[in-house]
Amino acid sequence: MNKEDIAIQFELLLKEYSVARYEDSIWAFPDYPHHIKSNYGWKIHISAILTNAIQIARKFLTLNQKYHFDFKIISSIPYLEQMNMGYFGNSQVGKFITIYPDQSAVTETLELIYYYFHDDVGIRVGSDISYKQGLNVYYRYGTLLDDVENIDKRDKKLKPSSNVEKIYDYRLERYNSLPARYLILKAIKQNGPSGVLLALDLQTKLKVIIRYADKYYNIESAGIDERDRLISASSLLEKDFVRNSSFFETVVDAFYVNDAFFVVT
Repeated sequence: MNKEDIAIQFELLLKEYSVARYEDSIWAFPDYPHHIKSNYGWKIHISAILTNAIQIARKFLTLNQKYHFDFKIISSIPYLEQMNMGYFGNSQVGKFITIYPDQSAVTETLELIYYYFHDDVGIRVGSDISYKQGLNVYYRYGTLLDDVENIDKRDKKLKPSSNVEKIYDYRLERYNSLPARYLILKAIKQNGPSGVLLALDLQTKLKVIIRYADKYYNIESAGIDERDRLISASSLLEKDFVRNSSFFETVVDAFYVNDAFFVVT
């Protein structure tokens, strides 16, 4: 399919789902009213490239028939090309679809979007954080309605206010190699890109157990892999009702090293 055909198919797809361009904007919106109430909050971006824009848009718009998200989507393929090349500013690159989730269910929405889109290819959204180091699901805290305090510079420096939902993924550090504070003593178990290590924490002088898993190891047909399961277990151990139980281990640290996830107990 050539570029002109993709553009026509995309235009027809938006019409099919009653999504229309808003006045002189580059964005298209659904035909129902938004319910955004706050000026600031979490928002989610789904990235796309020219060759998969129709696939991603159709998948999202079909999903939206059930969930009725507050969202906007780029209104044409030429605009998508220009956006991904930085014509509308570097802060807009990659923002094919913007979702304004219910601020009381942000993690739930992120998990849903990640489940459906994490293996799709997208261009990096430089102003956002990649959810679980995925390929095209991003999120950030920023302007939802108006930047009344003039503080949203789209550079990841705007910190969430204290009254918004805490996202486990948000607090995790991203590294290119294992932090120097951990000295590996031995491998207790190794299964390809997953395993359990015994290490010495050089800061606390205590021995720790490090579990790790990379993407795609032991993957299910639904796309859930060993890394997803380890992240879920780690976030569960963060819950108050678990931390207060002596039956469970305590998470000392958790972080990403490239695409792999590590949890220290």
